[in-house]
Formats: sequence, structure tokens, C-alpha cells
Amino acid sequence: MLLVLMVVGIGASLVIASAAPLEKKREEDRFFALLEQDIHYAQSQSYAQKTSVMLVFWGNKPGYEVMYSLSRPIYARPIPKSVALTKASNISVVHFTPSGSIFQPGTMRFSTSSGERTVTIHLGKGRVVVSK
Repeated sequence: MLLVLMVVGIGASLVIASAAPLEKKREEDRFFALLEQDIHYAQSQSYAQKTSVMLVFWGNKPGYEVMYSLSRPIYARPIPKSVALTKASNISVVHFTPSGSIFQPGTMRFSTSSGERTVTIHLGKGRVVVSK
């Protein structure tokens, strides 16, 4: 009886240990999906409100904020511990003009537990591409 209980306990611990990296990957995927949605939300708000809307990654805060013209924050989101904006990124602010177009195109590079992922903001109407 004790042997069966020990085998079940070892089997359960192996399953839990193998599920942890998968959960981290899912958390990162959810973050990038939400980031893409927040960028689209910022663009739609800039067009609807006829004002500049920005998505800002502050260097000293572990997250980003969506705000009107750097003066009125709309909301803030945290970044998972396994994700970080790298110094190789050429933008840290996604800025939409009152017409809904992008102010400065560029690429944000993030280091994750499974390697580097990029978010590219294209010139013009601000099309967003998130790498897998």
C-alpha cells in the first residue's frame, strides 16, 4: 500500500514539474495577445477622441501604461516576470496621432523564457505584427 502511494506521489510530482514551463509560455502568449489588443485600443481611442494616445513602457516600472498625451493615464498593465523589453528596441512608446495614424514606427524587442519576440509597428495606419 505504501509502495502504491509512493508511486502515485512521484508520478504527480513529475506531472506538476513538467506543467510549469507550459504555464509560463501560456502566460507570455496571453501577455502578447493583450499587448496587441491594447495597441489597437489606443489607436481606436486616438481616432474616436481626436487626441494623441500613447502606450508607454517606462524603464523604471515593470509594465506599461496607456495614456492620453502623457498627462492622463487610462490604465496600466503589468508585464510577466519572464518578459522584459530589451535595450535593442528602437521604440518604447507607441504613439498614435489624433487621426489614428502612428507617430513613430519601430520594433519593440522582448526577451522571454523561450527566446526573443518582437512587436513591429508599421508606418501609416499603425499595423501591428507580433512575432511567435
